[in-house]
Amino acid sequence: MTSCTDICRSILLERMVFNTHSSIAIPEDFLEHKNYVFNLLKSTVVNGENNSALLIGPRGSGKTMLINSVIADLEAICNFEKDYVVIKLHGFFQTDDRIAIQEITRQLFLEEETANRTFGSFSENLNFLLDSLKVADRKTTKSIIFIIDEFDQFCQHKNQTLLYNLFDVCQSAQAPMAVIGLTCRMDAISLFEKRVRSRFSHRQIYLLVKPDFQKYSETFVSLLRLQQSRELKAIYVRSWNKSVEDLAQDPLVQGSLKKVFNLNPKLRLLQNILLVALSRLGESHPFLSSKDIVTAIESQTTDCKTLQLQGLSVLELQLLLCMKYLDKIYFGEPCNYEMVFYEYTKQMKNSSMQKFDRQIAMKAMEHLETLEFIRPVEGISSSKVQKEFVVYHILITSEQLTAAIAKYPNLPTEVKQLADTCL
Repeated sequence: MTSCTDICRSILLERMVFNTHSSIAIPEDFLEHKNYVFNLLKSTVVNGENNSALLIGPRGSGKTMLINSVIADLEAICNFEKDYVVIKLHGFFQTDDRIAIQEITRQLFLEEETANRTFGSFSENLNFLLDSLKVADRKTTKSIIFIIDEFDQFCQHKNQTLLYNLFDVCQSAQAPMAVIGLTCRMDAISLFEKRVRSRFSHRQIYLLVKPDFQKYSETFVSLLRLQQSRELKAIYVRSWNKSVEDLAQDPLVQGSLKKVFNLNPKLRLLQNILLVALSRLGESHPFLSSKDIVTAIESQTTDCKTLQLQGLSVLELQLLLCMKYLDKIYFGEPCNYEMVFYEYTKQMKNSSMQKFDRQIAMKAMEHLETLEFIRPVEGISSSKVQKEFVVYHILITSEQLTAAIAKYPNLPTEVKQLADTCL
């Protein structure tokens, strides 16, 4: 028999992966925008009006959440199967108009009707699909709502044929249609061709909201909170929700969430973190702990440069530390190989470690450049300068070096002491 812990884990994992959580409230700043979009789509479905609009906002600002909420509200008052159809396209998946029309056909379940037909143009193909939505009396037709994510990518298609035909149908009222574009490009309209721009309604809805850590913490609790259901015992649901609230108040979790919030306040990263933490639940571990959250945060926010640094040789680490030291004492001025090797020689004078000669150190320096840990100064042609005197900027921060050295396996004590001096 499946335990409450397993059921809880399944419910929450599905919520994180598929965004099935409906209780995440639309920010109050967006309610006006939500009502505006809802009224646009409602007028299309109920009154047969034609509308188009762009939702513009940075990634993670809530564009998809807003439109999904609007569609859910629309389903509550309209008959989805009878009154309208929702077509969802994505600029990263439908990379040209041929793929887009195939996806529209698939979502309308009209593959068999178009299989043996040959269309002379994109417009003819689209009009056939729209005609197929007409009911038996041929006088009324279903409304169709297009939700186009990464809208700006469709502006890169040849002649913008898809956008032109969709907006042309909207303008000419051939069929009741609404086209809602979602984009992070503030200048999306400037990407339109003249013929496309003239057919667009020029409705632009900007979703700009200031990140708020208090709301972020509330979202953390909301994502983990369980609702009463037949599958779960009431006492388990109460215990789980109480543990989640206590977890959110834990100073260690609060501090870790604050770091994540400052790094990236987007909901998707928080869901990925909770996905990792929830996967640890089991019979012997029925509730989340602060350690689970902190470990999950570390796994999702580890810097790739820090991981690369852990794979360097000891010599390469020493050269980077010497460059960081020179960067500090010369207030960010670039340095060349001769300066770095001289500093390395000074550090190794009284050391019991193996000292490498000039040629090997030069090879290590070139490897660091290949890995893009250091970069030659722009504007200076390296072909006209001996490679020993090419000046470099270091692209690694002190925090990245410190984190890498702390996790470097079997690092000599003298290098750790050098790091304390240089960083």
